[in-house]
Amino acid sequence: MRKISLGMIFFLGLPAFAASQIEKELLPRWKQWLEEEVVYNIRDKERDVFLSLKSEREREAFEKAFWLQRDPTFGTAHNEYRDEHYQRLGYVERVYGKGTVKPGWNSDRGRIYIILGEPVNRQRFYETSQNLVSSELWQYQGDASSGLPPFFYVIFYQDESTGEYKLYSPSFDGPQKLVRDTYQEKLDRYGAYLLVKNVSAELAEASLGLIPGTIGDPTIQTSDLASDILLSKIQQLPQKKVENEWAEAFARLKENVTTEYSLDYVKSNDVFFIHQENKKNYLHLIIEPNRLSLEQDANKIRAPLKLNIKISDSRQNAIHQEEKDIQIEINEEDYRKIERRIVAVGDVIPLIEGDFTINFLLRNMSSKEFSSLERKVSSPLAGIVSLSPILLLYNEKKVAQTPETVPFIFNGDKLFPNTQKNFAITDDLIVFFEIYNPSIELERHSLQITIAQDGKILNNDRELIGDRRCFLKRYPLKEYKPGFYKITVSVSDDKGMVGLEEKSEFSVSPVARIPRPWNFNKVYPSQDHPYFYLIRAYQYLGAGKYDQVIQEIENLYNEKNPHREIAIVLAKAYFKKYHYSRVVKILSPLIVLKEPEILELLGMSYFQLQDYQRAIDYFEQTLAEKGEDIEIINSVGLSYLKANDKKKALGYLERSLKLDPNQSQIREIAEKLKRDIGDM
Repeated sequence: MRKISLGMIFFLGLPAFAASQIEKELLPRWKQWLEEEVVYNIRDKERDVFLSLKSEREREAFEKAFWLQRDPTFGTAHNEYRDEHYQRLGYVERVYGKGTVKPGWNSDRGRIYIILGEPVNRQRFYETSQNLVSSELWQYQGDASSGLPPFFYVIFYQDESTGEYKLYSPSFDGPQKLVRDTYQEKLDRYGAYLLVKNVSAELAEASLGLIPGTIGDPTIQTSDLASDILLSKIQQLPQKKVENEWAEAFARLKENVTTEYSLDYVKSNDVFFIHQENKKNYLHLIIEPNRLSLEQDANKIRAPLKLNIKISDSRQNAIHQEEKDIQIEINEEDYRKIERRIVAVGDVIPLIEGDFTINFLLRNMSSKEFSSLERKVSSPLAGIVSLSPILLLYNEKKVAQTPETVPFIFNGDKLFPNTQKNFAITDDLIVFFEIYNPSIELERHSLQITIAQDGKILNNDRELIGDRRCFLKRYPLKEYKPGFYKITVSVSDDKGMVGLEEKSEFSVSPVARIPRPWNFNKVYPSQDHPYFYLIRAYQYLGAGKYDQVIQEIENLYNEKNPHREIAIVLAKAYFKKYHYSRVVKILSPLIVLKEPEILELLGMSYFQLQDYQRAIDYFEQTLAEKGEDIEIINSVGLSYLKANDKKKALGYLERSLKLDPNQSQIREIAEKLKRDIGDM
């Protein structure tokens, strides 16, 4: 079993909790889990998310996800991290919880044991050892990957006033704390050190510095802060084991995560890029989960994925929501070539102009892993010249022209985005960018590309833009030293005035080769396919841009054989523009489908055209297909009211009020109808 490390920030007491609030909201089981069992493991963000949960189902799902994020051997039957954690908890209760007011987990020795586990050696010095208080010296081998020294000590001493063993700090306590009270006032730091040394030279050395080789001159009355930094690092270890990202994703998606969705959050890298083709914008994206579990089915290796997308505008209106199936399937021979590499999943989404927030949820339906992303994207406005972000690539190659739409294939070039912007010294830095909505005047402007490190320019290219719109550049990195670099692309006029500029950063690693992912792309039909027009039309509809909806798909509407979705979206746009007769003309050929959405749109249009009998007919057909719907029932009632059939109007409104009595306006109309009918 692999050793694990648990911890929290440097403690002088327990973390602060809103105890009264927890007491009110949590069952005893969850209060114990939060305040005792995982008090040293849980991050502040995780605790905040947990306390925000409202149901037992959500808390149970969070607990499972909490341990999954810490599982060192994902996919096996046991979670070694969780198992060892509870073994340590049991140990400290048995050993350090006896005969004390505090439970074992809340004692200083219990805390360190839970955090670090069993020491490689433990020495005990009891009160009978001449003039020392009872103390313990624990020795540990550190994990360099966690930032700990290869060897260090931890000391506990017994406070004579309380009898409690306390964690020792060379700076805050000093050797005086290790001697009896009768000697503490008589001895300075060095004198106490000598007294301790008479009993144990190793304990004395550790009392000045917990890291061997850092004690310096024992006659100096202060200690180096390295020991206290060590104690802080020890107790911050769990903060490094996981990141806040999974908890934030859980909070955003808890309704889904607790039902059919996954519990195992997988961090991912990504690249988002807007490519412009024929004055239309397309969002190309790559998502690289750090882990993707595959299953074997017959002779195939597969991963059934679902990608959920939600696009919201600056007013938080959802303009696009979609769920896509992505079926990754390869044979065993191909799998053996790429089994040690991560997967890059590529997709393309047509996107209207504007500023948007895009949420992605990538789910592995087999393994229940999920990755979640939220990104801000600016889709260039029509007619406005602008410069794209700089896209850094680890490879590019020419491919045969194809009518299909494939992620990151631009003008016959297949691009491989570098999601982490890291390069080996043997790599070429490959750069792609484009100018959106280029003008004729721009052809006379200059393009400048600079690469710099710490303000020193290492490469500076300048050239005329001409009639080009897309740019692909390659720079060998063999002369570049390992480190961080900045690349700048700018456009300036003939006077040298910079009008457009984009920057990016990248790193060069000393390694000879960096493993790259294998790519799986969702492939779509050509960009003149109705699919892309329809997606843009839906987005314009959600954004309230009804003229653009009509402009996008009017030509695709075929009156003799109308496409269902095109007809509905077009009809909704005309309805919003008060062109009710046009709505009727568009949807009438589709009445035979008996779809509630079509019937309801026809009913609303006839209502606005004051043809109330036809409105009633379509609303009642909608109810027959859809079932009890308060809005439709009210629409029927109001249509009868407009047709001056008060009794039928009252019947429908009372039917609605039985379903929802809290409709004050409908109740007011119904009460008036009762009075009118009574007076007849």
